Amino acid sequence: MAKKHLAPQFSDDEDDVSGYLEMSEQSSDDELETLSFGALKSAQAELEKEEKQKKNKKKAKSKEQNSKRESVHMSRDARRQPTKSSNREYDSESDEFENDGFSDMSDGMFDEEEDDDDSSNVGNNNKKKKSKHAPTETSSKRKVSKIRQIPGLENRKNETSLYRDIRFDAAFGKADLNRVRKDYKFLDDYRQQEVSEITKILKDPKMRNKLSQREIEDLEYQSKSLRSRLDTLKNRDLEQEVVKKYKEERGIKGNFFLKKSDKRKIVQKHKFDNMKASQREKVVERKRKRRLGKEFKQLEFNRPRD
Repeated sequence: MAKKHLAPQFSDDEDDVSGYLEMSEQSSDDELETLSFGALKSAQAELEKEEKQKKNKKKAKSKEQNSKRESVHMSRDARRQPTKSSNREYDSESDEFENDGFSDMSDGMFDEEEDDDDSSNVGNNNKKKKSKHAPTETSSKRKVSKIRQIPGLENRKNETSLYRDIRFDAAFGKADLNRVRKDYKFLDDYRQQEVSEITKILKDPKMRNKLSQREIEDLEYQSKSLRSRLDTLKNRDLEQEVVKKYKEERGIKGNFFLKKSDKRKIVQKHKFDNMKASQREKVVERKRKRRLGKEFKQLEFNRPRD
């Protein structure tokens, strides 16, 4: 048996749909034609009225919210004062505020404002005037400088080094030079040894050729400064010994202070007595030349001008 396929027939349905659409278009056109200009105007006026009513409602709501906020602020100010009447007013206003059903977001906002006010009050309390005898306060966020300004201790203006030996610090009083010289007299041996090593290097031609001109000049300057340092220390020690011997010979006890000129004469006399014959001749010749120079200058100055 052969199967028969039936094709769908849509011709009648399509005609019905098209006819319905035409009828609806005609009816809508007829309705628009029947509407008058006055009806359109009245409809537009009604729409405008509705919009105005909506705006008025929004304004009324905003006014109510503002009034409630002002009442809350007033109640907060009254709560800060320790009076019973203000507390009662605040309780009544808070009850009304809760019954009105204000939004949670506004509650959070007011809570934040209260926290800010409380923090500002705490800051004002901390800014109270302190006693002049109170200890000084500094910020912990600022770094502490290595060289600190200690009140009552004046630092030297020319002081560039950070680290100092407290044994020679002015804050601990004046140093006893005699005691210091006695304790650190062994440094003279190191200085003398260093001078001998430098002179040995400078005299050796092989070592001298290896060094540059600048290094040679530095070594010469170093040896010269060390020698002058040793000479000054020796002269100071000799001066103390001579003054001590002079006091013992005179039988002086207690504090005894000589003038600088007298001290210089005593030291020179001691040096001259302990010199050799050749050294004495050199000293005498040097003094004679110095005196002659002074005399010639005086003669030239006193000579009459032409």
